[in-house]
Amino acid sequence: MTPRHRALPRRAVWLLYALAPALCALTAAPGTPAAAATGRKDAGVTIPVQQHSSPLRTVSTAAYRLDAGEKLALDTPAMTFSVDSWGSGRPTNIGTTLLLTCTGPDGRPALRAHDGANLTPDEQHREPDIRALLVAEDSGTHRCELSASAYSTARAPGMTVRLAGEQPLDGERGLVSTRASRDATTWTRPAAQGDLLLPPGTVAEPMTTRENVGATGPLPRTRMDLAIDAEVTACNRADAYGLCAQRPAHASGATLASWVEVQGLDEAGEPVGAPHRSPTQTQTVSAAKHHTMLHHTVRVSVPGEVEQLDIALKTQVVSGDHMVFHAGYGYARGVLTKPPSGLPEI
Repeated sequence: MTPRHRALPRRAVWLLYALAPALCALTAAPGTPAAAATGRKDAGVTIPVQQHSSPLRTVSTAAYRLDAGEKLALDTPAMTFSVDSWGSGRPTNIGTTLLLTCTGPDGRPALRAHDGANLTPDEQHREPDIRALLVAEDSGTHRCELSASAYSTARAPGMTVRLAGEQPLDGERGLVSTRASRDATTWTRPAAQGDLLLPPGTVAEPMTTRENVGATGPLPRTRMDLAIDAEVTACNRADAYGLCAQRPAHASGATLASWVEVQGLDEAGEPVGAPHRSPTQTQTVSAAKHHTMLHHTVRVSVPGEVEQLDIALKTQVVSGDHMVFHAGYGYARGVLTKPPSGLPEI
């Protein structure tokens, strides 16, 4: 989520900022979900395919001592779900879930975020990624767990899925954690708003926010890193999620485009410069795959006069079925941090 770099001398940092463009500039940031992991047998776990998504198997655990108000940016390292064996069954669709949960010192839930999509006979691997911000409500030890499951109604004896990383995922190695500054922030599409139906051809803004940038100090601009993860589902049934309508006669899945737009605002709430748009990601979601995850990582260079950022995730179903954008932090979340923080990884 937050790129880690060797700190530059203060004069070098000043020079970098002084030479930056006068307007906000967006580029793909380091930390974009990595390419498929190597899948070495000694660097992952084998997950038997079961009938339902739960129970999940624990992959990694970690404990963090945080003071009240501290914030911890969490990210999963590069890893891959892949079909390990069809066992005695025939190739079929297999649901896969990666789940991150954290509890506070009192044992109550503090964070829940997941990444889910199907493996299919034609798409036998995928790269999950979870970025989230843990905010300590109370001082004490916070415990986080990364878990996974694989499931199918057509499961068969010996059918397994492999979750593998470039490095072993056990212990605390299944999570990358970095202390974030106190002005780091996170948001979602509130569950109270409900899931959103995405009709073909319509540009939608399923998740928006306005966030304070915070003081830039003596520098003429500051740098922010923005990460957005969200799950979207193709309408395979007319009654799915209470939103899906009749499917087009020849549709079989959908093609979805998504991007992020950011507008800087001054103290009076007036725009500073033109809005800026990230590169568009386009992906085809087959009827068999059913679900897909949107992963956007953007670096924003913010001029000193900017006090707030308007941030909008935008989507357009280019063709095919209607789709559903899911609400709630577990399904859709954004994280805004300010690197380099000078704060250590944990």
